[in-house]
Amino acid sequence: MSGVHTIFDDALFALLLAVPLIEWKWSWPRYLARLRSGAPGVRAKFYRNLMAEESVVAACLAGYWAMKARPWQALFLVGSATPLRLGIPPPLRPWAGTALVVLLAGWMLAQQRALVARPELLERVRPKLEYAEPLLPHTAQERKLFWLVSLTAGVTEEFLFRGFLFWFLSAWMGPWWAALVSSAIFGAGHVYMGYAQVPKTAVFGLVACFVALASASLWPAMLLHAFADWNSGELSFRVLREAGSVSSSQ
Repeated sequence: MSGVHTIFDDALFALLLAVPLIEWKWSWPRYLARLRSGAPGVRAKFYRNLMAEESVVAACLAGYWAMKARPWQALFLVGSATPLRLGIPPPLRPWAGTALVVLLAGWMLAQQRALVARPELLERVRPKLEYAEPLLPHTAQERKLFWLVSLTAGVTEEFLFRGFLFWFLSAWMGPWWAALVSSAIFGAGHVYMGYAQVPKTAVFGLVACFVALASASLWPAMLLHAFADWNSGELSFRVLREAGSVSSSQ
């Protein structure tokens, strides 16, 4: 099956491996330096650049896939057979996956509300957010932009990692190893925020992969990813607001 890979596929795979190193050693330190300089609009510009970069890469993949007339089932964008069936009839699998995501989203939202209702708990949460604070929204404008960042990341990153990368690796190592390795690469993509975030993000990648495989569709995984990012942004914004680190200015 490896023969189906082309130079474009290999180049995109190499890019997904290289980007974490580039972010960790080059772009993230420079972004932090700009933040420390106090220049206006640094975080908002970072959000816009991030959305543009992810959208361009995903659009290139979609365009190439269409140009080669490849089946969209291979990327789980249309109903696809997967090794994870769970006894669910094929027509119901995307709905079952969506129902699972709704349950997970409800659990995350309940956690957020429980924390917000108890300020003393919010104070305990803030030290745990220090690793990600440069990425979190601090103003009303940044908060709204972060909603778009969450949606963009949910769609594009699932398309690239649970769609393309899973397909790419499956040709060599089978679906189960592909799920593990693609999740590990996804986790490594967040090393710029600290080593501790790599396994945590990899576990989320595995959950998203389970959702995609169980659903035979990327759409529930995209929904889960977007909601998880949005929920994290909203909770973080509230924590920072309670700590006096948030402004309503532009």
